[in-house]
Amino acid sequence: MPCDRCRTRHYRCDSKQPKCGRCEHAKKECIYETGRRFRRSSISESFSDSQPWVSLPPRIQFFDESSDIRSQYTTDSSSPFTGSPVGHVQFQNASSSGSGNDHVETPTSTLIAPTEGFTVLSLLNAESPVQQQMSTPPPPHNHQVGSVSFQHNNSSTFVYQQPPGEPILWPLEHEQEAMLLQHYIENVALFFDMIDHECHFGVHVVQRAKQNSTLMNAILALSARHLSRTTDFDPYIADAYYQRCFDTLIPALNENVAIKEESLLAATIILRLLEEMNISVIGSDPQGHLFGTQAIIRAAEQSYAATTGPSFRQAVYWAAFRQELWISLMTQRAFQLHIFPADRSLEPANDSIWATRTIAHLGDVSNFVFGEGRHSLAKYNQLMDENKSWRTYRPDSFDPFFFRQDPDGSSRNFPDIRFHEKSHVMGTQYNTLAHMLLIVHDPAIPQLGPAHKQARAAVDQMVQSDVRTLCGVAQSNAKFFPSKFVACFAIALVGDRFTVREDQEKLRELWYACERAHGFPPTTAIVHLEESWGWHSR
Repeated sequence: MPCDRCRTRHYRCDSKQPKCGRCEHAKKECIYETGRRFRRSSISESFSDSQPWVSLPPRIQFFDESSDIRSQYTTDSSSPFTGSPVGHVQFQNASSSGSGNDHVETPTSTLIAPTEGFTVLSLLNAESPVQQQMSTPPPPHNHQVGSVSFQHNNSSTFVYQQPPGEPILWPLEHEQEAMLLQHYIENVALFFDMIDHECHFGVHVVQRAKQNSTLMNAILALSARHLSRTTDFDPYIADAYYQRCFDTLIPALNENVAIKEESLLAATIILRLLEEMNISVIGSDPQGHLFGTQAIIRAAEQSYAATTGPSFRQAVYWAAFRQELWISLMTQRAFQLHIFPADRSLEPANDSIWATRTIAHLGDVSNFVFGEGRHSLAKYNQLMDENKSWRTYRPDSFDPFFFRQDPDGSSRNFPDIRFHEKSHVMGTQYNTLAHMLLIVHDPAIPQLGPAHKQARAAVDQMVQSDVRTLCGVAQSNAKFFPSKFVACFAIALVGDRFTVREDQEKLRELWYACERAHGFPPTTAIVHLEESWGWHSR
């Protein structure tokens, strides 16, 4: 019988007493589960000949996940992977509405939500403790994405299970999986391809998924989670694909295959976004650690060249980099993901590279304002010069083709700023957000006295101008929806500096509209902001 630590991490345990070899080598506490015993039921097992019975599929497992049973679980034994995997069956729902095609769904009583057990972050960082998290409640399901409609019945439903490790070959056999893949391509991939002209996650990742079931299940899980956050789509569908992905991802991570396998790198990034949709990252570290993706990226770092263009591995790296950057901003900590020699020059290049430079710059700014050297005036001036230089020397293709503010200068409405292309939108957003952070963390601002009050008022005015610009760009370029996330993060960071109720309501509405439409960011942050505005005390 393996020890708890090896069992929860799916390690091969030698079961030595009192401490197994792995725990001895890692200098960790080694605990063996005594197990739970059940007395034989005293209920009579005799039934009448006319007793009706319910027909069951040949492969099904029953789990009692009542609150009483859950309360007796230990942290380590609560993983959905401690026992044999949840069984899934192929099931044709003849009573489903629609065209009569097969639908892929899951019984709500047999699956464990991602945030209730292991996550990709905890599994990648095998030496870190696993902490359970409660998922954020989804927003009201009153928004439909695109023209897709969903109809469900109240009967128990199942998820089609392909054998672990077997590639999901095209064409897909189930219409629901086809719908999920199409939804990912049309509505989700832009989360990752926001500045990538080659659209690696929307094109290359999808093509790789034809021969990689781990990657395909990650895509379907994220697509299903996005739909469950924005429509009335069954949330347990995402949980099912999430578990199926881990069935093949865990062994690969234990064998360090993911370091060399680009498809598994992409699957890791995709799963991480899914987990971010389930938990709030505002003001705290949602998993107790945020170095899981870093472990893979750092191990594979030698495979990355300088960023001369968005190759597939570089696209994966920048997706991981942006995820770590957002966590850094929300937790207000410098992040440890190594910034390889990215192109920070002002030399002529295509628009995608110019936009990528703003991400590297924002990473530098984040590490400065939340790092130990934040009081260095020389470093601050250097970063501010870089910020201004990008706006000065960027190609004129980044100029908006339409710009309008309130004619009376009242700023009652966000400015209307429209751009031609997604890299122009995102480059402007990243540069503006970096400028906002630098303004707030100016080390030359007096800390005490009347001069501090005057300086704070001037800073607040500039910060509000930057936030209005971020919100205006987000609203004016709704097709490029990642720009809304940048605006929301700015609202979460400095929204407390808005003191006029009308302005506060506009910020709040933009946040909720973003979550309703895209399932992200979570509501918790805006609730904290409302408290800082004093709304809850009135």
